Order: sequence, then C-alpha cells, then structure tokens
Amino acid sequence: RRHILVQILSLFQYLTGDVKFKPNKLVLSEPRKYWIRDTTNSIYAILSETPPDGAKFVTHIKNVLKHEEKWSKWKNEGCPALSKPSDKTLAVKQKNVKRTVKAMDLSSEKYDLANTTLTDLWNICPDNLAACQDSDRKFTPETYKFFEESIEQLEPDSGVEKEYYLTNETAFVWKSLRLLARQSVPYFQHIQNTKNLTLTDNLQNIISLIGKEYKKENGMETS
Repeated sequence: RRHILVQILSLFQYLTGDVKFKPNKLVLSEPRKYWIRDTTNSIYAILSETPPDGAKFVTHIKNVLKHEEKWSKWKNEGCPALSKPSDKTLAVKQKNVKRTVKAMDLSSEKYDLANTTLTDLWNICPDNLAACQDSDRKFTPETYKFFEESIEQLEPDSGVEKEYYLTNETAFVWKSLRLLARQSVPYFQHIQNTKNLTLTDNLQNIISLIGKEYKKENGMETS
C-alpha cells in the first residue's frame, strides 16, 4: 500500500508542479487541481494510519517531496551555480573548528573516548600515526615472495606438470594481477606486447621474468 500511494503522491506533484519540459497537454484544469489536493490529503491520512510508524513515515515522505520540488525548480532555472557561503559564514566556521581543536588536550597521555573498548583501542599506541605506518601493518606481500612457488613450478627441471601450475587457478591469477597493478605496473606493458597470448601464458611469462630479475639482482645463477 505504501509503495503505491507514494508513487501516486510523486505523480500528483509532477502534474501540479512547475516542470519546464512537461507537455502542454498535461496542464490541469482547476477542478482537477482541487481533486488532486483533496486526494493528496486523503493519501496522507491513510499513510499516517498505516503501521509501523505511520506519522513518522509521512513526515519523511513530505520532506523527500519537498526536496524533489526544490530540485525541479533548480532545473527549471537552468541549473545555476550553487551560491557559496559568504566570507563571514566561512570565518565563523573556521573559528568554530579552531576552538574545537583547541579544546582537545593533545598533550594528555591517555584519551577518554567515553567508551571502554574505543578508549583501549585508541591508547594501544601513544602515537597513532606511527602505529599506522608500522611494518607489521603491511599486509601486501612482496612480489617475489608471492610468486616464489609459481617461479619454481615454471623452472624446466621442476618436474611439475602444467595442469598443476598455480597459474591455472582463477583466484591466483586474480590476486597476481592485483598485486602487479599495485607494485609492478611496468609488467603490464609486457602483456600489451604479447596480446596474442592467453592471459595465463602472459602471466607465466611475467612470473618467469620476475624470477630471472630477482636472481640477477641477488647474484644467483640462472639456468
């Protein structure tokens, strides 16, 4: 019932409102306007009596339709630029912000957030910025460490059959591309240069290249 009645209210507002691109044939006569007004009042009365929280629901619907009317008026006026707050208003806001920051005791050794759990979490580390930058919070693996097993599989003498390669797993391919996009973007150029190959073949070539570069940088022999 609510859904249907709200749709009717929306239609009534469109028919009686000032809409720039509304067809001329939708202009209502005075008797019809009176009928829509009376019917709108009846709909609001029905919605108010409809549980749960009928009266509260009506308040929200009226608020939504009011905003819709303002939005329609803004479009009718050619979507003018929204006015910016005056310098005086901005000065008052900035003043209030400064007061808020000043009211906080940043020199205190412990913050009380009025909630035991939040207070304990906030005060785990004296310097929260340092805690966010801590190496223990780095969960993205290093490129070589992530591909290490796959690099070993792709070695000619690994003895691993192709059907058991990690690169055949959809989840591994997805994680690999995410990691490469985050840490090793230049490798995507290799895919563009070999776009005639499948995604799996491209990924295998990139993994082999990563393995060779790692061994070269660390003075390890390559086969």
